[in-house]
Amino acid sequence: MSHKKLREENASVVGNLTSIKDKKNMSLSVPKPQGTIIRLIGEVDRPFLLVVIILLCIGSVMVFSASYAYAATWFKDSYYFARRQLGWAIAGVIVMALVAKIVDYRWLKKWALIGYILSLGLNFLVPIIGYAAGGATRQIKIGFLNFQPSELMKFFVILVLAAYVSDNYAKINTFKKGVLPFIVFGGPAAVSIIIQQHLSATIIICLLVLAMMYISGTKGIWVGSMVGTIGAGALFVLTIGKGILLKLVPHAAERLLVWEDPFKYMKDVATGDAGWQPAQSLYAIASGGFWGLGLGNSKEKFGYLPEPQNDYIFAILCEELGFFGAIIVIGLFIVFAWRGFKIAKNAPNRFTSLLVMGIIIQVIIQVMLNIAVVTNTLPSTGIGLPFFSYGGTSLMITLAQMGIILSISRYSYLEKG
Repeated sequence: MSHKKLREENASVVGNLTSIKDKKNMSLSVPKPQGTIIRLIGEVDRPFLLVVIILLCIGSVMVFSASYAYAATWFKDSYYFARRQLGWAIAGVIVMALVAKIVDYRWLKKWALIGYILSLGLNFLVPIIGYAAGGATRQIKIGFLNFQPSELMKFFVILVLAAYVSDNYAKINTFKKGVLPFIVFGGPAAVSIIIQQHLSATIIICLLVLAMMYISGTKGIWVGSMVGTIGAGALFVLTIGKGILLKLVPHAAERLLVWEDPFKYMKDVATGDAGWQPAQSLYAIASGGFWGLGLGNSKEKFGYLPEPQNDYIFAILCEELGFFGAIIVIGLFIVFAWRGFKIAKNAPNRFTSLLVMGIIIQVIIQVMLNIAVVTNTLPSTGIGLPFFSYGGTSLMITLAQMGIILSISRYSYLEKG
């Protein structure tokens, strides 16, 4: 081999080695990713489940404590409401566990529109085939089951809006895609409940639609305009529009009068003593003090506060457990909301994230409105306290929704460093 050819081969080898070395140095200079997004399919979110069980247990105890005097007087059985509520709670926990294990969120999205239409039809049928209970026709009886279709409507409004937004998110900042569909879905839902004279559920539906618009990314100017319009209407009603409201909706106008001074209408024939319940609620809260009178030691439940196991159960809780107990319960709902939003943040896609946030917002809206009514911050609207107020339909549907959240929590995307 000639010296010239040998030099050429050596140069080639050196060049290859230099190239390899340069590539190695280049690979070392490229920054490595700080974390990797991985998908977890495993157990349900334990902190969220724990908070739900704690709220359910406290609520069941309070139903018994608040109701036994009323039950003994009217049903000759101190455990009448407690036994029924415990049965619904056990059935609800079983439903929650089954939903968490079996239900697939993709199936929920597929049937969202059909479920919404069926729920809408049921609510429009309530005035026709429903039956009166407590002075209002809001329930339907199917066999041994009595339920309020309005409870289903709340869920299916959330579900159908979450499904819609997930499919049209790219254009959600336009009026056509970001405002009109919310009116199309929310308007008929609200009307179907208004004809039942169910003011509280109507308010919740409207607030839910606004909340879903906001978290979906609708332009703030449109959300703000709708909120401003509603606020202006409410201000008009509360000030110079009372006379008009009294003629159009006398029942609602009466509630506004009572709200301004419940003690004035405690014994008023014209209003049917409408101020009695909110006034007794305030007495119960005030007498509880900081530590309360002790569990089971309420005086208001002995014939003073009507049906204390229902919408005004928080007043009995304040009387028996005091300010301290009320803060504990409110704190549990705050943890409930925080953990729910945490699940929504780690949800596998936009649909599940919006669905979880919608359900959590629905529960928190009801909690805030119930406490506001019980403390007479807002007029009486007949809103129950989730996990606490007596009622099988509401409890079962609420726990089924918790099962959906737990099911979604099994499918999460997390960043691992």
